[in-house]
Amino acid sequence: MGDFSNQDFYYNNQAEIPLQQSYYEQEYQQFSNQQLEFKTHDEYAGQQFSQFPASFYNPNDYDTKEPEDDLDEPPLLEELEIYPDRILEKVLAVLNPLRSHSLADDADYLTKDSDLAGPVFFCLALAVSLFLAGKSQSFSYIYGFSMISCILMYCLLSLMTSAQNAVTFSTVASILGYCLIPVVGLSFLGVFFRLSGPIGMVLAGITVFWASFSTSRLFVAVSGDKQQQPLIMYPSALVYGVFVLLVLF
Repeated sequence: MGDFSNQDFYYNNQAEIPLQQSYYEQEYQQFSNQQLEFKTHDEYAGQQFSQFPASFYNPNDYDTKEPEDDLDEPPLLEELEIYPDRILEKVLAVLNPLRSHSLADDADYLTKDSDLAGPVFFCLALAVSLFLAGKSQSFSYIYGFSMISCILMYCLLSLMTSAQNAVTFSTVASILGYCLIPVVGLSFLGVFFRLSGPIGMVLAGITVFWASFSTSRLFVAVSGDKQQQPLIMYPSALVYGVFVLLVLF
């Protein structure tokens, strides 16, 4: 049989339950009697948040300067010291030696940043045209004659020019390289036509005169003494005569 010795404890617990329910009912009624006050949208929008300090957020504290552009760098050709406008100006000066005064006749324009991209290109073009004409040893000959002619012309112009540091080796190499344009044109004609005949000799003479006259005019622009143009034209004709002999034979 079950043990009913704790019946008094059971009845006591049952008696406490109504007391707890009445306590919760009183709390609920007290909470339900409260009136909740809700603000409208206009009142909420017009309210100032005074609990935040005035210096909580100040847009002026932040740097509004635009970030530096990392791509603001010089073009690739300028980093390689290749100036297309200078190349075009010097090419036009060689192709038209009888023109009026231009930028190519300015000493500062010729001596400042004298590029060697054009001369290297024309030397390679001459070597390629001679190679196409069946002269396989043209690269070594052009390289040897170019170095010797640049050194000799630099020494000669340094002795003829009274102003110090008026002529630099890079300037001499640049002018001699650009004035190879008539020789390059003659060499491309030699790929398709035979130049060892009388017509070839006439074209060779015109080419030497054309190149040497252009060279002397540019060198005179650097030195500033126009009376020396015939003297500079003679060694220039010897230099380009050697290149023309490579084209003819």
